[in-house]
Amino acid sequence: MFRLQPSIQNKVRAGYYICLALIVVVSILNYLDLKRIDKKIAFSLIISDLFDTTLEMRRFEKNYFLYRDKEDYAENLRFTEKAEDIIRQNKEAIKGLSIKADVYAMETDIREYKLLMQKYFKLDKTLNPIEAYDLEGRVRVKGKKLVTATEAISVAERKYIQSLIVSSRRVLIASVLFLIVVGLITGQYLSRMVVRPLKQVENSMQRIAEGKFDTLSIESPDREIVSLSNAFSKMIKELELRQMKVIIQSEKLISLGTMVSGITHQLNNPLSNISTSCQILHEEIEEADIKYKKELLEQIEGQVERAKTMVHSLLEFARKKEFKAKPLPLKDLIADTVRLLQGDIPTNVEIGTDIPEDVWIIADKQRIQQALLNIIKNSIDAIPDEGQVFISATENNETKIVEIKIQDTGTGIEPEHIATIFEPFFTTKGEEQGSGLGLFVAREIIEEHSGVIEVSSAPNRGTTFSIKLPLKET
Repeated sequence: MFRLQPSIQNKVRAGYYICLALIVVVSILNYLDLKRIDKKIAFSLIISDLFDTTLEMRRFEKNYFLYRDKEDYAENLRFTEKAEDIIRQNKEAIKGLSIKADVYAMETDIREYKLLMQKYFKLDKTLNPIEAYDLEGRVRVKGKKLVTATEAISVAERKYIQSLIVSSRRVLIASVLFLIVVGLITGQYLSRMVVRPLKQVENSMQRIAEGKFDTLSIESPDREIVSLSNAFSKMIKELELRQMKVIIQSEKLISLGTMVSGITHQLNNPLSNISTSCQILHEEIEEADIKYKKELLEQIEGQVERAKTMVHSLLEFARKKEFKAKPLPLKDLIADTVRLLQGDIPTNVEIGTDIPEDVWIIADKQRIQQALLNIIKNSIDAIPDEGQVFISATENNETKIVEIKIQDTGTGIEPEHIATIFEPFFTTKGEEQGSGLGLFVAREIIEEHSGVIEVSSAPNRGTTFSIKLPLKET
């Protein structure tokens, strides 16, 4: 079944239509109410006309009784017939008046009144005073009864119209108040639906400004908010990725500075050997035999290759390049990594390895080397006195995974710190000894290679880091 996707636009439009519909309904109801009042007022004019007609009828009745003028009788008859016409034409409307009027009684009374007046007019000259007085009295009674009835109807109708006007005013005020309340509720609802997600976006942006790169989680089904949330989440991931690149590069520079210092020290040995061999050749160039000279030159060549290997490893590690995973022999990778750390390994710490010759992994050499450097360096720093760091690897051809273990005989990790050692800036060292980013960067690099890293440790029993990476079959 077709269903509209929730959106702020649709909600605003729905709120607008609801308010418009309410305004139309209230306007129609008030219009109908006013129309009803208008009809009542129009009918009240007819009732007033009936009342005025009966008054005129009585006035000419009295004039005729006083002056016996035929014109007064004619006017009385005319107004009597007019009253009859008004009652006859509005019989049903008069029945529905607020005050229940007996229309048939009024018709009977006005008919009898007319007949009495006609009888009085015809017999006026032949009536004796007693009969004339009696007939005149009967006419006056009927006339008074008609005036009283029409006056009661007129007064009651005016009061009813006034009550309708008061009621209409109250309805109008109530309608306005109702529309205001509905408008406020609708506005509050729309404000909450729109402002609350935007407030969550603002808070998320504040956290980002503070360096906390969290994915936006905004509780809103609205299309605009979802689109905004997705855009911000994408931006956050991009910022986080760029920040991670900066952190990895800065950690790499820190490691590079340490390695340069160590390799500089290591280069002294081959350079000293080269210098000594060159000095011997210079002094004994004419006396020494060819075989001895060749041995010295071979030593020089070997020391040069050794120095070239160190410098090449350092340059390869320092070179900035994009992530590119390719098959790498794990044994050579570990050997190069240990070589880069030679100058930073204390004399009381021994580095041991057990890596099969035929194990290959899929990795970016520079980055995976940095991760291994950080972990091995962390293991070395965990050994206060004499100890050993042992690096081993096993492969699982069924799962296509190679597991690299880096074990040390150091002080171990406290149980409460196990869950947080991979968090950024977490360190148990002094401020001058570490930034707390080494293991964090190592984990990020390993996860970038679709791998996982785990740690097991106990105080005073050493630590074992387990790295699982995709295996490249030979």
